[in-house]
Amino acid sequence: MFMYEDHKKDIALGLALGPPLVVRFYQDNPDIVLQRLTFLVMAFVLAYLWTALFKKQFGQSLQIAQLHFAMLFAILLPASVGLGTTALAISFGWVFGREIFGGRAILPPALIAVAFAIFSFPKGGFEVLWVVYTAPNVLLALSCLPGAVWLLWKKDLAWPVLIGALAGVALAVEFIGPSSSVPWWGHFVLGTFTVGVVFMAAAKDCAPHTMRAQMLYGLLIGSLVVSIRVTSPEQSDGVIFAILLSGLFAPLFDRLLNWGKGDA
Repeated sequence: MFMYEDHKKDIALGLALGPPLVVRFYQDNPDIVLQRLTFLVMAFVLAYLWTALFKKQFGQSLQIAQLHFAMLFAILLPASVGLGTTALAISFGWVFGREIFGGRAILPPALIAVAFAIFSFPKGGFEVLWVVYTAPNVLLALSCLPGAVWLLWKKDLAWPVLIGALAGVALAVEFIGPSSSVPWWGHFVLGTFTVGVVFMAAAKDCAPHTMRAQMLYGLLIGSLVVSIRVTSPEQSDGVIFAILLSGLFAPLFDRLLNWGKGDA
């Protein structure tokens, strides 16, 4: 029964990721479409092979989480990147994001894969720089809304994280000051903010467990994204780093906000 529920969640997330993936293909030029499709297939195949290897060595069960991992990874890629570095990032993200922990993700494997690529290959094109000067991608942001509604209906989305992230953006702009070219609400449609918050930060497997902790977690993500975009020298997208750093504190938020009330 437990494995059946996991499969249902994987299928629901795969369906939710369909619209933003289609938008990515629609907005890309033909060369980038072919490359993104190649990386989608490569991510699925490598993740499946790693899962099969761990199943053989450690008796873990084969799952279908490879599909939404591959879809999310393909969506997060901003443009043209190298084949070898991408394969390495995919393998690192899947193994250290899922398989090494017995097939259970503590952070989204796609998040770890892209973060590994950004930090290991800073000139590899894995992150958009000067994001506040790029054109807003309203269509990509809107394409995430059907998936968010679907996941909320399936109870696979931590909605307080979404509220906290929106509030974090607004508060950070208020304290830091708005960018000269982006109003506070403009951060929602820049880069991969909506994709990251909906499909990674608000994933119930990786978010804190209590509502107050989820709100605080989302608040930290939203404020970090704005801080990175506005104050960092290269004004990078900041979404991957914000979710990665906040995700490491997720268990701590549960503990702190339930201090003296027993375990979270």
